[in-house]
Parts: sequence; C-alpha cells; structure tokens
Amino acid sequence: MEELYTNPTVQPTAAPEPTIPQKDPVPMRDRVLAFALLALGYLVCRFEISGHPLLGLVYGLVLYGLTVWHYRGRMGKRSLGVWAVGLLFLLSHLLTDNGPVRFFARWFAVLLWGYGVYCAGGNSAEEKLGDMFVPEFFKANVFMPFSKLSAFFTAAFSGGKRNWLRAALLVLLGLGLALIPLFIVVNLLQYDEAFSKLLDSLFSESLPEAVFWRLLCLLLAVVMATLLMSCLFGSRDHALNRVLSRESVAAFRIRRRFLPLAVSCAMLIPLLLVYGLFFFSQLPLYTSAFTGVLPKGYTYADYAREGFFQLCAVCTINGLLYLFVSLFTKRGKGEGVRRALLTVLCLCSLILAATALSKMVLYVCTYGLTPKRVYASWAMIVLVAAFLLALIGAYWTRLNVTRSLCLLFVCMFGFLCLFDTNALIADYNVRAYEEGRLDTVDTDVLWDLGDSAVPAAARLVEDAKYGDEVKHFLSRHGQRSAFDALCHGLPGLRARALSEPYWLHPATVRVRIETENGFEALGCLYGERGYEHSAGTSVNADGTLYARGQETFFELEPVAWGGWDRINEGEALRFQLVVSDDMHQERKTNWLDCCYGDTVTITLTGSAEQGYTIEKKD
Repeated sequence: MEELYTNPTVQPTAAPEPTIPQKDPVPMRDRVLAFALLALGYLVCRFEISGHPLLGLVYGLVLYGLTVWHYRGRMGKRSLGVWAVGLLFLLSHLLTDNGPVRFFARWFAVLLWGYGVYCAGGNSAEEKLGDMFVPEFFKANVFMPFSKLSAFFTAAFSGGKRNWLRAALLVLLGLGLALIPLFIVVNLLQYDEAFSKLLDSLFSESLPEAVFWRLLCLLLAVVMATLLMSCLFGSRDHALNRVLSRESVAAFRIRRRFLPLAVSCAMLIPLLLVYGLFFFSQLPLYTSAFTGVLPKGYTYADYAREGFFQLCAVCTINGLLYLFVSLFTKRGKGEGVRRALLTVLCLCSLILAATALSKMVLYVCTYGLTPKRVYASWAMIVLVAAFLLALIGAYWTRLNVTRSLCLLFVCMFGFLCLFDTNALIADYNVRAYEEGRLDTVDTDVLWDLGDSAVPAAARLVEDAKYGDEVKHFLSRHGQRSAFDALCHGLPGLRARALSEPYWLHPATVRVRIETENGFEALGCLYGERGYEHSAGTSVNADGTLYARGQETFFELEPVAWGGWDRINEGEALRFQLVVSDDMHQERKTNWLDCCYGDTVTITLTGSAEQGYTIEKKD
C-alpha cells in the first residue's frame, strides 16, 4: 500500500464552532412591569373590592397608569379616548353605593382597557369606529389575552447573574414546592398541645389554611399578570394581525348571507299579523295606557303589572329577530320588501315598548320608584333608542349604526354608573311624599338602597308618620370609621356625616376577675326582647389563661330584630358571661341589666364546681 505523504509542518485546522444566537436582553422596564402587574394581581385577589369599593377605583388607576407608563406616552388619540371613558366608569366606585352597577362598571372598564391596548399597538384597521369595531373589540378582549402568554415569564425570569428579580422569583418557586411537605409536617406536629397553641397565637387562622389562601392568591395573581402582559406585548408585536382581519371579516360578511328572502318573509309576515290582531284587541287598554285613565275593573297595580314583563320579552325577541334577518338574509332582488317588513317590525316594537313604558310611568306615579323599576325602564329606553336608530339607518345610509349603537350604550350605561341611581330613587320617593303625589313612602326600599338613601331619609326625621322608623334607619347606617367611610366613596361619607347624631353607642362591660380558678376564655351573651347575641370571646394576647385580678372588656352593639324593632339610647338590655374551662366546657353566669351607651363594671366570682356569678361593682 502506498503511503500517504504528510507534511509535519502543516497543522490540521479545526472546524469553526457554530455561533449560538444571543437573546436580546429584556429591558428593566419590562421586568418592573411584570412584577408590578403581579403585585397588582395579588392585591386584587387578597383584598376584596366589595368590602372597600374605593379599592376598585385604586386598582383601575394603577392598571391604567402602568399601561401609560409602559407605552411612554406614545399612544394615539383613539386609545387615550377609550381609556378616558374607562376611567369615567371606574368613578362609579366613588359616586354610587350600587353594588351591581359598580361590578359591571368595573368589568366594562377592563374591557375598554383591553380595546385601548389593542388600538395603542396600531392594530386597528380603521381610524374611527366603524364596521370593524365589533370584531376588533372581540379580538382584543378574547384572543389578545392568549396571544403571547410567554411575555410575563420571559420578563420575570430573564437576565444575567445579577438579576435579583429572577432570584427572588426562584426563591418563591422553591417555597411553593415546599408547601406540600410543610402542610403534612405541620398537621402531624399539631398533636402537641403546646405547639398547637403557639400556632394559634401566631396566626388568626390555622397555618395550613392561611398558607393555602395566600398561595391561591399568588397563583391567581400570576394568571392575571400573565394575561395582562399578553395583551400588552401581543398588541405591541401585532401577534394577531391575521386573525379577524379586514379581508377575513369582509369575506365572512359575504358568506354569512345564506338565508333566502322568501324564508325571511315567511318568518316575519305571520308575526306581524299576530301583532296587528293584538293591537286591535287591546285598543281600549292602549288608550288607557297613554291617557292615564284606569280601565274598569283594574287597580293601578294590576294594570301596571299586567303584561309589562311580557311586553319587554317580546321587544327583546323582536330585536334579536331584526338582527338575524338583517345579518343573514341575501341581498339583491326584493330588497325593498325586506326593508319594508323590517320597518313594520320596528314600528310594532316601538308601540309595544311605548306601551310598557307608559305602564311603568303610571306605576311609578302611583307607588314610587324601586331599583327594579329603574332597571326595567332603563332597558326599555335602550331598546326604544336602538329600534329608532335601526329604523333611521335603514333609510339614511350615511348613519353609521354600529357607531351610534356604541355611543348609545356608553351614554345609557354611563348614566347608571355616574349618577347615583339609589340616591335618585330615594330622593324621588321622599320628594313625591312631601309634595303629596305619594301617600306613603316604602321604607323597605330605603334599607335596600343603603348609604345612598341617607340624605333623602334624613328629611323625614321630623315626620309624624315615619320619623321613628327613619331615626332607626339612620342609627343603623354610617357607623364606621372615617377611613371606612372614605373607602365607601361619597355615599359613605355623606351617610356617616348625616347619621352620626343618631348612632346608638354600644354598652361597655368591664369585667374584673375575682375567681382563682383558671379558665380558657370568656364569652358574653346579650340581647333584648328575648333575642340573644354574642359579643365575642376574650383570651389573653399570649394565649395564657385568665387569672385573678385581670380585666377584660366587651362591647354590646345595638342589634335590631324583626324588621322595624327600634332601639333607643338608654334602652335596657341584659347580658351574661360564658366561661370556658380547660376541657372546653361552657358554664353560664347569671343575667345582669345595663343600658345602651353605658359603661358598667362587674366582678366575676365562683368556680367550675359551684358555678360562676357576676355582680355589678360600684
């Protein structure tokens, strides 16, 4: 075999190593945003908004502020306008005491935030609200939160060796992995009574339960921060440009018109004939509805209630039917017939809605306002305006129906959010009673309206018929600290200021222990008119048993039962102590009397064997 010639002076060259692409470093701004959203999510989950409504406004302001900071002020006028409207709806947490309205306003502000983020990223296909608004609003709030789920984790875990945020998150991850064995070990070690009492003194609730709820809040906060970051970065990176684009939406609008005109006519004509027969048969009642003259054999309540909700349901069905025919019927020959049938359907719906509203007006003029009557009237007004817009849009092509309907809904919903409807209801009822238009005031409604009804109710304090009930109502509202009143917004502050002169102050029972027997805890039962209430239990702060010479305090809050039972300052009540010994056996003392607003000092004597006795001390 021939030997190969090799040159010993030539060294073989190594193959070049493949270059590893370096990831772009994540800006500190993104990491701060990720952890700020995580902290916001934890606070939202940890502290309920329902207990302190002003927190809803604070959380919303923080979210909107972080968003503006993220975009560094580089947003278009459209996104700024949408966010401004969202902030207006968040003001409902400050302006109204209506819980359902605050709830829906809060979620509507979140939806507007999502649409504003979508527009701020330059994703919108049109400069003004138009035909693309509905699909883009849907895409912004349904698809965009899932468009870039990795954004939060990339921002939180990225960085070099000195990334303290990454290290902190890894420590939290390790603590989370330790929770399962921690739960098991703590539950096993609680067999020891001393260790169990130590945990009870350190935590207001059991350690496993406390850790579980905080861990759950943290998990929900991660989910919330992930979805919010996905909206922000998905919009910035145009992640969903091909989803529901202008071209795909236009193609879908062509494909959706599959319904032949004959089918639409067959759907509408029998329904319109039924409406014609109904209007003819109800002509006398319609005359009464619009003239305010009560038909024979009817009371105002019967006439106003009869058929109201059925008419509302029929108008809603008509609206859905109008949308179905308008969206899915083929265009072409016979377009005038379709338009004429839809016009007649709108007119019939307007007559039905006007009838329902006239019935409601008659009912309100006779019996006053309630929240349900306001909501029903609001919904009917929205339907009437929507039918009018649809009727106008069918003949005036320059009218953008989508934009008009959006503006209509925002204005009508804004009325519920920015005007305290509970206060308006109470003010109308009281004013109508003062002016003689109402014979009575439904005091049950005042309790349903909460703090918002306090200013109107305060005008009836001197009324001979309702003065006592109103004083009782005021004594039960606004009894909170100035900070708690501030957390309930303007209605809470007004209620506290107006109700304070009528508050019933608790009776303070000061207990001095004279018995030498040790026991685990004291409880206090009190009541009036045969009802018993609990003033809670009392133990030493360090968990030790009470002993001779120690003192403790109980506050007996005024409690009303049976609807309109009234409690006055200085009214007598009775109380007794409940003694729990080491074996968790309860022994009750004798009853003593005191008055609301008083402070009494008593001594506790006796033993577990002979029983415990309390007596007043001079």
